[in-house]
Amino acid sequence: MEAPTLCSYDRLKEVKEFDESKIGVKGLSDSGITSIPKFFVHPPETLSDLKKPSLSATSISIPIIDLSNINSPSDRPNLVDQVSDMAKTWGFFQVINHGIPALVLDDTVSAIKAFHDQPYEVKCKYYKRQEGQGVMFASNNDLYRAGAASWHDSLQAWLGPEPLTAEEIPEVCREEVVSWGSRATEVAERLMELLSEGLGLESGKFKELSFLETKALVAHCYPYCPQPDRTVGITSHTDPGILTVLIQNQVSGLQVKHGDVWVNVEPVHGGLVVNVGDFLQIISNGAYTSVQHRVLANSSKEPRISVVIFFNVAKWKGDGHYGPLPELLSPEKPPIYRDFTQKEFLDNFYSKAIDNKSLIEKIKIRK
Repeated sequence: MEAPTLCSYDRLKEVKEFDESKIGVKGLSDSGITSIPKFFVHPPETLSDLKKPSLSATSISIPIIDLSNINSPSDRPNLVDQVSDMAKTWGFFQVINHGIPALVLDDTVSAIKAFHDQPYEVKCKYYKRQEGQGVMFASNNDLYRAGAASWHDSLQAWLGPEPLTAEEIPEVCREEVVSWGSRATEVAERLMELLSEGLGLESGKFKELSFLETKALVAHCYPYCPQPDRTVGITSHTDPGILTVLIQNQVSGLQVKHGDVWVNVEPVHGGLVVNVGDFLQIISNGAYTSVQHRVLANSSKEPRISVVIFFNVAKWKGDGHYGPLPELLSPEKPPIYRDFTQKEFLDNFYSKAIDNKSLIEKIKIRK
């Protein structure tokens, strides 16, 4: 008589069945499961890092910058210094008095929550994996590329360079998505002026280079997770583009790595979270820095909602390359990154799971 054999775990089969069900992690959570599927469980090295103490607002928190006097000739230089310094030392900061009423931000978050709260039959018609254009609802954009899935669903809407028609956006959040996209762009434009000036460039330089034109709205839902110590909301990563602008509800979970410690990004009502992307680190020749951030799996019964807009370049230079801006280079400050193509940028992003500065590492000039 042969000894019984253990059944092998077919991860791809499990992932495919979950993906094709189109229920997302919210569907799993709402079903009342008490343990998460195996493909959501992260490796020991990731889970052990989650258990290390993190710093809260009681000890240290990401900087908050007040933009109320951004148009004041006497105050603007100080703002330029603040924003550029935070982009160099933290890579993350929050802004208040940015010109968007708190009610508009609250309405945007509520509308996104309403989308994710819809029945499966309504949401599933948007569920697909066609990144880079239109509207897409899915769980984990890197589901098939990552070693372990993360506990979140996302609604994506590509707002530029080719604008969406209003009818493409789900009706339950249509008005709010359009409004938030427009208002976030206005704030990003003002911040990019300050960042440009902080490098000694003309205030409109980044806009001239089309750094605001490619923009994707990604609206995450992190539902209750029955085993938050076995998975993550989103794994540690840096953003690949120029600049990211985010609003979040009052359910915490976002963390930023500052030095060797993880810092909790406590929600500030009416505030916007802003961070530097890899592309901005490269074109600034390392003056500004992108930093690792992650979201913990949600142990609260209330879902965490975040609404992000990623800004990136739309028009690549005439030779099809990008790299450190020539205006920032000199014999004393030679380039630390080589030029790279749009294809390299896209291939790097879509060939793997989200990660930390992988493009930066590939194009770094080794001495």
